[in-house]
Amino acid sequence: MPDNIQTRQHRKYRALLYICLSIYLTALLVRTCKILLDPVLARDASLYLTWVRNWISTGSYHYTFFDQVGLVPPLPLWFIKTLMLSGLDAETAGRAISMFFGSLTPVIGFIFTLRICRNIRIALLAAVLLVLHPDLVQYSGQPLRENSYIFFDGILLLLIVEAVRKSAVFKWAACGILLSLTAYCRFEALEFTVIVPFILAALCYFRRINLKEAVRNAAAFYLFFCLTHVLLLTCVDFDYEFIARPLGHIARIF
Repeated sequence: MPDNIQTRQHRKYRALLYICLSIYLTALLVRTCKILLDPVLARDASLYLTWVRNWISTGSYHYTFFDQVGLVPPLPLWFIKTLMLSGLDAETAGRAISMFFGSLTPVIGFIFTLRICRNIRIALLAAVLLVLHPDLVQYSGQPLRENSYIFFDGILLLLIVEAVRKSAVFKWAACGILLSLTAYCRFEALEFTVIVPFILAALCYFRRINLKEAVRNAAAFYLFFCLTHVLLLTCVDFDYEFIARPLGHIARIF
């Protein structure tokens, strides 16, 4: 009997894997057709690629952005920079990154909807809407930070839902990691650093977890958020000025 249950679960996971792969390939095909029909770069996309070229030529993130532009979320630009250093030109690298994340977004939407409503038909309908959504298709063909931001934000929301459903330290730690990745795509994601304590407080209030578990989960969340933050700084362009200059701007405000 247990073998039969394990076999059914294996078939279920394999079927879900095939569905996710089909959604990804369909989204990739739709976005490829969009690029072939409209290959013109948006103004913001051209600006982002110019920033990456300047970053490579100067060899310094803080000089390129803090001195010339201001504080810019570095992760999407760092993805493009990494591909360019491997030999691709700026436009090809930017479009490849955008296509990759943009085509994965419907997959995340499918998984998220399936976990919420437990109905595969509704989840497939949500995936189709995300595959064909005009704005998402438009973004996916352009080297814009929205693609990586929406992707990481979708995973973050999925992990938060899972952590609320069944609280565990490793789930909240994973939320901290994803929040750092999301914030490095758009700084607006830092709002979750304030929202998470309210979520944990609500779980305590409704007696889903006790105070000790809430404190432990919050500690794991913020610890891994900070550790991932430092790791990303190291990958991007870590030196004392990367830390000192934003702190200097904040100090002047106050």
